[in-house]
Amino acid sequence: MLDLRKSILGALAGAAMAFGPQTSASAQDYQWPDYFNVVTPIVGTSNHSLAVAWTSEFSAISGGRARVLPAPNGFARAAWLNTGEGRLSLVQASDYFDQMDAKDGYATKDAGPTDTRMINMNAVTGWGYMVRGDSSLQKFTDITPETRISFSPSSSFLMSGIDAMLAYNGMTRDDATLVEVGNYGANTAVIPEGRADVTFTSPLSGPSYEAEAGPHSIRWLPLPKREEDPEAFARYRAFQPGYLPQEAEAGVTTAKGVYMDHAYQANHVRADEDPEFVYQLLKWMDENHDAYKDDFQHAHMMSIANLVAFLDLGALQPLHEGAIRYLDEKGLWKPEHQARQDQLVEMAQKQEAGYQAAIAAAEAKGIAIEAGNAEWAEFWTAYRAENGLPANYGEAVLALD
Repeated sequence: MLDLRKSILGALAGAAMAFGPQTSASAQDYQWPDYFNVVTPIVGTSNHSLAVAWTSEFSAISGGRARVLPAPNGFARAAWLNTGEGRLSLVQASDYFDQMDAKDGYATKDAGPTDTRMINMNAVTGWGYMVRGDSSLQKFTDITPETRISFSPSSSFLMSGIDAMLAYNGMTRDDATLVEVGNYGANTAVIPEGRADVTFTSPLSGPSYEAEAGPHSIRWLPLPKREEDPEAFARYRAFQPGYLPQEAEAGVTTAKGVYMDHAYQANHVRADEDPEFVYQLLKWMDENHDAYKDDFQHAHMMSIANLVAFLDLGALQPLHEGAIRYLDEKGLWKPEHQARQDQLVEMAQKQEAGYQAAIAAAEAKGIAIEAGNAEWAEFWTAYRAENGLPANYGEAVLALD
């Protein structure tokens, strides 16, 4: 099982020093597609800005064209990748796990469990619980049923973050005072506006910088350490299996040094994506990293060293064969990486096949495959139990050797 006590950012720093600059032959003869879309979160998020930084340089240098396509929520990002509207899409492990569980808005034909693969590492992003600077809330256990909690159903990981905080305190959504908002930006904006008391968000995002610069500024509630209350932490982690806790070292000033969960954020492609395209794109990102690493404050994290550090810690999603080819060419693909890759691919393929079979069986019974359809959710849950599919995909991945 992945060791949750390991230091993410320390591992990344060590990896960066160990690998140093890498070089390989130029791909001058490769014919890039006329254009391809890179699906990101909404404008104003760090991952949208990061995509604008590297795709602008790609389009200027390579002779190909990459376009950034911001999606309204995580469910749309998954669907757009699955249906071909984008060839790359931003995914973090918590998104991937929720998609493979067909949770919430992923419980559709287009957005549900699909065998997608990582191509590169974008960033290691902190995720925590923001309050206004003058808030009376100081710690996790200060959350009560009267606490006004910002709640955005636009992405499953935002909802899971709130569910996890509530679970730590022995609560559910039914016990809480939820302030529903429509998107990621509003999820943060309600804190400085005073319309909500706490939210789940990232210190790397533009809205967090705006909130910190406001007249009341912001603070972050530290994530309790496992040893403080193991049972409460287990309830929390059941909703947040795709994260690793670490003191924040990046993002807004108020977050630095605060103990919070971190997520590896990466671009995914479909498993059947052209291996040559993936190989050449990762190669271009590596060889041209100097051209874009200073174009956005977090672009320096888009390195091969960070990708390998993720693999060394224990990959949570499979890597595309084109990316494996590039790492192998550079002598960075290890037997232990391949062993875990084989397990992750087997799980993903089985989950996708099971989901498609469940859809066919449900439709034969007249059940509509729609997010929010309780009958479909119950059918999918029962189908998994009867056919050997994990009840919680994230927990099953974390349980791998």
